[in-house]
Amino acid sequence: MRAVIYLLVMITAVYAFFVYINNGSIEEQLDRLDIVLIENHDNENTPGQAQEENGDEPTDHGDEALEPDNNTELALEENNEELREERNNTETESEQVESPESDDNSTDPVKLHNLIGEDSSEVIELYGKPDRVDLSQYGYDWWIYRDTPYLQIGVKEGKIVTVFTNDPEAETELLNVGDTAAIAEEEFTFEDTVSLSGSFTSYQFELTAEDLEMRPLAELDGVWMQLYVDNFERTISAVRYMDQETLLLHRPYSIVYRGELPLPDELSDEEWAEVQEGQARQIFDSTNKIRERHGLTELEWEDDTAYVAYLHSKDMFEDEYFSHTSPNYGELQHRLEAGEVNFWTAAENIAAGYVDGLAAVEGWLNSEGHRVNLLNEEFTHLGVGVYQDFYTQNFLVPR
Repeated sequence: MRAVIYLLVMITAVYAFFVYINNGSIEEQLDRLDIVLIENHDNENTPGQAQEENGDEPTDHGDEALEPDNNTELALEENNEELREERNNTETESEQVESPESDDNSTDPVKLHNLIGEDSSEVIELYGKPDRVDLSQYGYDWWIYRDTPYLQIGVKEGKIVTVFTNDPEAETELLNVGDTAAIAEEEFTFEDTVSLSGSFTSYQFELTAEDLEMRPLAELDGVWMQLYVDNFERTISAVRYMDQETLLLHRPYSIVYRGELPLPDELSDEEWAEVQEGQARQIFDSTNKIRERHGLTELEWEDDTAYVAYLHSKDMFEDEYFSHTSPNYGELQHRLEAGEVNFWTAAENIAAGYVDGLAAVEGWLNSEGHRVNLLNEEFTHLGVGVYQDFYTQNFLVPR
C-alpha cells in the first residue's frame, strides 16, 4: 500500500513540474496592432478631420490639453555616454570607427551566427566601436552599428549572446536578408515543436502555423536562428541569432517546460527609461533600413512627435487599453495638437506584447495598413515612443 501511495505522489510531483505558457499566435499578436491616418488640409487654426483606417467611427473627445508628466519625461537622446561606460566600460561615441582593412588574401567575412559565445572584443576587431550602446530588458546591452551592414549585437558580461540584422549586406549563413522564403525552407528544417534541455529542466516551444509562416525557428551549429519573413513578398526580412538562455528569456512562442524558466532581472524606473529610449531609436533605425531596402528615402527623427508617441504608449500601459483613441487625450490629431506639432498629414502605428521593438516592426511590416505607413513615400518625419511593451510610431509630413 505504501508503494502505491509513493508512486501516486511521484506522478503528481512530476506532473506539477510541467507548465504551459501561451504567448499567442501571430494572428493574435496582429490583433494587438492598430493604425490610424489623419490629414490636416485646413488652415493652421482649424483641426483636420480624422480618418480611421480600421473602420471605427471617429470619436470626439473635446479639446482637452495634454499635460506632460515631468516626472517621467523621456529625453530621447542618441548617446548617454556616462551610463553606457558604467555598464560596458567601453566608449560609446557616435564617431564612425573604421574596421581594420583586409588584404586580398584574407578569409571570408565572419558568419554572424559564429559570433554567438565569442568575446565582445571580436566585434570591436571586426566592426570597430559601436555607434551607440542601448540597454535591453533582458540583461544584455545592444551594441548598435547603424552603417552598412546594420547590426545589433547583444553583449552580456563580455560575451555575445544575440545578433540581429535586417540588412542584405550582412553576412549570414546559407541565406541572406532579401532571399526568398523558399530558399530558407530548402536549407533548413522548421518544426512546429522545438525542444531544448538543461540541468533537470526541459523546454518545448510550440509554433503555430502562423509562426512557421512568418517567424520560424531553427538550430544552426548550436545557435538558435529566428527568421522574420515578409509575408507579402515571401522574402527574409530579418534574422536574429541567439544562445539558448536568450531564447528562453525572450519566449517568442508558446512554451511547455519542466523545472524553472530563466527570468530577467527586475529593472529600476531609471533603467526602464533607458531601455525605452533605446528601443524607440532601434524602431526608428530598423524602419529606415526597411525603407532603404524598398528604395525609399529615410525618415527624419522628430522630437516633439516622439514625445507625443511616448505619452500615448505610457497612457495605454497605465490605463490598460489598446487603441488610437485615448480616454484621456483623444485621437491622434488631438494629441499632436496638444503637443504643438504642426502637420499636413500624420499616421500612427501601435503595437503591444512583442518581445521588443524589433519584433514589433516586423509585425507592422506583415500587416497591410501598418505596412502602408512604413513604406509611404510621402512621409518625411517619424517619432517613436515606447513604454514597457507598448510601442507607438507617429509618421508625419510637418507643416
